[in-house]
Amino acid sequence: MVALMRTLFFSVLIGLAAGVICFFISVAFLCFVLLIAGAVTHGPTDMTLAFRVAVPVAILAALSGFTITLVRGFRGDMAHR
Repeated sequence: MVALMRTLFFSVLIGLAAGVICFFISVAFLCFVLLIAGAVTHGPTDMTLAFRVAVPVAILAALSGFTITLVRGFRGDMAHR
């Protein structure tokens, strides 16, 4: 029971960290892309697009980080039995 809770807690932490890191990386990358696109088209770009795109990326990163860590934790526990 303790191993299960430890695995769940660790998976939640990894998922949260992955989501936050991927959110800020995707915002930074998309800001550069939008600035370059604005410079090429010589027009103003909507910079809020970076946040609207970064939120789903962060959610997917958090879910995948949580799931991968959870599966690896369960497989590791089963291998030690």
